Amino acid sequence: MQLLDADPVDCVPESTAALGNWYANVVPTVAGELVILANERTLLSVAEPVQMLDRLLNELPAKVYNLLRMISVPTEIALQECAELETAMLARTESRSVLGSLNEIALHYQLVAERDSGRNPLSLSAMERQLSRHLHGPLDYVPPADIARRILEEWWKKDG
Repeated sequence: MQLLDADPVDCVPESTAALGNWYANVVPTVAGELVILANERTLLSVAEPVQMLDRLLNELPAKVYNLLRMISVPTEIALQECAELETAMLARTESRSVLGSLNEIALHYQLVAERDSGRNPLSLSAMERQLSRHLHGPLDYVPPADIARRILEEWWKKDG
């Protein structure tokens, strides 16, 4: 929040997006600092160079749309979900589980950046796609992409 030069809200309203809220952290990597955003329900994540931070909240829907399409979420459902992300607020998370998962996700971004350094240019989309298949204990070792597709299909099919 200090990097965004913004004050967090005290009370965050219930998210209208099927996937819920996204939480961010700044992570140093060998390729430079990244802002990692992780979804609370699925642990899907997107990343942006810290230099792009001033545009991050405006670009979040497009970043999430790109990831949802990469994991084979149908276009119409991805568009509906991302429309719910148009209004973003900054708030602190109180969930230790989300914080622990965000730290684990950050570590994986660091490891992938280190592994690929010098060999390939850093591809955030490739990292996001790779981590969408990473297994997490809090998700009973089901890939985030599988959970996201299930949640989105159930949510948007009931409304549409």
